[in-house]
Amino acid sequence: MKLETKLDKMTGSDKLYPKARPLLLKRNSRILGTGSGVPDEVITNQDIIDEFGLLATDRAVQFSLGISERRRGPHTEKVSYYLTRAAKESLSRAGILPEKIDRIIYSRLFGEHLIPANSLEVIKRLGLKTGIPVMDISAACSGFMHALELGLACINTGDDYVLILGGDRSAISSQAAVSIDTRTIFLNGDGFAAALLGPSDENNFKASYFYTDSSIGDFATIPFGSALLNSSENLEDNMFNLDMPNGQNIHKSVLDSCRIISNRLFDASGLSIDDIDFFITSDQTAHVWRDQVKLLGLTEDQSVSCFHKYGNTVAAMAPLNLHEAIITDKLKRGMQVLMMAHGAGASGGGFIFTY
Repeated sequence: MKLETKLDKMTGSDKLYPKARPLLLKRNSRILGTGSGVPDEVITNQDIIDEFGLLATDRAVQFSLGISERRRGPHTEKVSYYLTRAAKESLSRAGILPEKIDRIIYSRLFGEHLIPANSLEVIKRLGLKTGIPVMDISAACSGFMHALELGLACINTGDDYVLILGGDRSAISSQAAVSIDTRTIFLNGDGFAAALLGPSDENNFKASYFYTDSSIGDFATIPFGSALLNSSENLEDNMFNLDMPNGQNIHKSVLDSCRIISNRLFDASGLSIDDIDFFITSDQTAHVWRDQVKLLGLTEDQSVSCFHKYGNTVAAMAPLNLHEAIITDKLKRGMQVLMMAHGAGASGGGFIFTY
């Protein structure tokens, strides 16, 4: 059964999306272990209201976004520290020593720096003596899905163990030299997640699907980039701000993305929503999560959302939800999983796999 749709396109878009193609792997993979690297400090809605002197209430924020708290790490703690915490947990849960890792792929927003790759320091923190290949990629909220696809390809071509990392420092403090946008100040939190991929005799990953849409790239933007290096424009306090002019467009585009990705995955796998045991997705707000679950005709017990306690952690949203489902025993081995993530409609992707 496919999801009903009148238009196979995104809200505000003039693009058509590619058809699904079979996932042709000569060497199979599975998710061996997952991990979380969220900071210890909890920042409540009231903390933000008091810190920034905002005219808002905790009750109003919870009603509009579904968030009550998020995490924010001290500036003295590096991104690589939290990435390594997530990595070590995923390795421990998989029963694999760090020395066995063949490659690291990290999906980031900013990271600690642009050059070199932030994942280089993870090698050091894990105590690895071999200079294995690592890379950082950037695809916002859908980034972990792209990293996971790259990981599958690497195992298909010879790697045994690929460590996938995602997330960033997204929470804003009053010490940051940025302008305050009350539309987004409550949304984001610091969060990091990891998943270790390894070889398998079973065909666990049944289908994958990805798209991008350049026509709606302005739904969510962060202005800072290399275009400023050779311009006369001064660095202003909004250069690092998330610019999200229309939150409802984001909400609609995520639902459109969920529908399009699901239908393409069902086409490629020959499966339907009736075959899905559990649903993992990016949860830009609690309402976005619930509406995706409803769109698919699933129950909330067949999914999980960490948004209420972590907020929008960009590339870590979907893998943190995956980790939460596993450690709470809601997701069990052998279950069929529909997993996806959405980058404000401008990008999206996902998988159907057996956990």
